[in-house]
Amino acid sequence: MYKQKDTTNKCSFCDKIESLPFKCNYCREHFCNLHRNPISHFCPFVDTYRLKANQYKFGNDKNSFKDNNVIRIIRNLFNLKTSKTEILHLSLATLLVTCVGLSLNNYRTFSWQFLAIFISAFIVHELAHKFLAQYYGSWAEFRAELYGLIITAISALPIMPFKFIAPGAVMVHLSDRQKFGRVALIGPVTNLVMGFGFLFLSFVYHHSYGPYFDIGASFNGWIAMFNLIPMGVLDGQKIFDWNKLVWGIAMAMAMMLFVVGYMK
Repeated sequence: MYKQKDTTNKCSFCDKIESLPFKCNYCREHFCNLHRNPISHFCPFVDTYRLKANQYKFGNDKNSFKDNNVIRIIRNLFNLKTSKTEILHLSLATLLVTCVGLSLNNYRTFSWQFLAIFISAFIVHELAHKFLAQYYGSWAEFRAELYGLIITAISALPIMPFKFIAPGAVMVHLSDRQKFGRVALIGPVTNLVMGFGFLFLSFVYHHSYGPYFDIGASFNGWIAMFNLIPMGVLDGQKIFDWNKLVWGIAMAMAMMLFVVGYMK
């Protein structure tokens, strides 16, 4: 049995098959990531593209330049996109992460407070990557990875003493090194903000929800610390290559949060 190769998502310039092709707003053809820019695929309407790009970038005068910058920032903040594929992948990943959280107590009891803290550490981390990348104008969507799903599923077994949560990652297309580093950094930073927030709440509500907030602080610290390891595809490697000082400060804060939250 065979399946005919799908050519509906073929790049009109280089014939590369793309699962999520880009559509040119000028010639209306589909292109891969490398040739999505009208200049890259020698679009017949490239002059129109350049004219609009210059108008958008510089404006007609200094005041319009400032106005355009404000409009661009506001538009980027709210122009967040997703797809059915991303929702499916993120839902599957979240389900496995939930199972890992339940496995910590051998699936015997259910605590919505603990699960909310546990799951939010994963979801908010990934969405932070996505939102900042899209703010910078990049395509960005979460994609589950088979190897990561298997590792996470194995971690969901109660007999496993060590838990690894790595069902996938947010895929981005950014060539700017500084922006790429910031997108990598925003995930662990989000966990640090959440973790220190939980640590503060653990002192305020020590007699009621204190234990949950302690767990939230230490777990977010662990998530940040794990992702900051400068190895392979982890955020830490990208941050380390971009700015070693920033990486060092972030890692030190993650280690401190994890230890304080765990020992409290």
